Amino acid sequence: MMHLSRWSAALLIGCSLAFASSAFSHSNPKQKSGAAAGTQYVVGFSNPTAAQPILQTFQKALIAAGKHLNIKVLPIDAQLNVQKQVSDIDQMIAQHVNGIIVFPLAPSTLTPALTRARKAGIKVLGFNAVVQTPKAGASIAPYDANFDQGEDYQGAKMLAQFVSKQLHGSGTVLGIGISAPVPSLHFMVQQYQTYLKQLSPKIKWLGTQSNPTDDISGGEKVAAQAATKYQGKISAVMAYNDDSAIGAAIALKNAGVKNPVIVGQNGDPQGVTAIKNGQMAAMVDIVPWREALIAATMMNDLLTGKSVPNWVATPIAMYTKSNIGRRLDWNKAVEQIANGTLSCKKGGGCPSSITSP
Repeated sequence: MMHLSRWSAALLIGCSLAFASSAFSHSNPKQKSGAAAGTQYVVGFSNPTAAQPILQTFQKALIAAGKHLNIKVLPIDAQLNVQKQVSDIDQMIAQHVNGIIVFPLAPSTLTPALTRARKAGIKVLGFNAVVQTPKAGASIAPYDANFDQGEDYQGAKMLAQFVSKQLHGSGTVLGIGISAPVPSLHFMVQQYQTYLKQLSPKIKWLGTQSNPTDDISGGEKVAAQAATKYQGKISAVMAYNDDSAIGAAIALKNAGVKNPVIVGQNGDPQGVTAIKNGQMAAMVDIVPWREALIAATMMNDLLTGKSVPNWVATPIAMYTKSNIGRRLDWNKAVEQIANGTLSCKKGGGCPSSITSP
């Protein structure tokens, strides 16, 4: 996810979205492009937590992109609740949706429900569901295909290279991960450590603190504890999301730590501000609007019987104070997707393996 800010806050937010009971695939002669001539498909999106900005942007962009492909997207918020996500998938199956896009909170727990979906003829597209890159053409059941956020490989490596360079190959690094059992996020922080060791063996990884609340205050709390534990001897912090990085910046400043290199992933608006004001040295934007373009395109291909790669990585970008001005604002991107001026074929930056028009 993704750096997935406000996961825990999502537990407090209810969701009343439900599916209509009517048939989901129908003829519509007024719609000219997309899935199949005259056909509209309905795709359920199992959002792990609709409370956090990056997934809000993804969802809006997915709905907008789907309209251009004759795909109606119906999202349901899992509210960071594994059992609710299972129930949501079963609801989608009962309503005979044509496809499901899912960011699994607990992949193994969700597998039986997704297996039932595939047996019912529903196309299943994983969203950061398969952590390890599979061999081309290999089965990744219960998913038909998967798109990766890019944070675990591209993002982790970019930031490791940045931190290694900033520390000149030596120093101490604190990792901040999430307490929630989200495999992709835990793997991302592990990748930080792996890449750093490869790049600069003299850099010491102090350990990984877990943000219990997935927000700035949680990041501040665990970073403050680490500052005390390591007596302020922290050269850099590598966080799984922007909020944790910002919280760490506050804590280390309060602890009197001088000029720590603080980095994170997501690309949230608050992260952009933190780059501009110097709280964060670097940030990876995992570009949720581009993820949505990729997801819509892959699902369209699955629904229309085209060949689809089993695993696609989303191109991402790293920003510092020197280049943050070139970043495309998420809200502007969603507007452009909605009006048709931004797509995989029109400046969207989608990978070449995505072939739909």
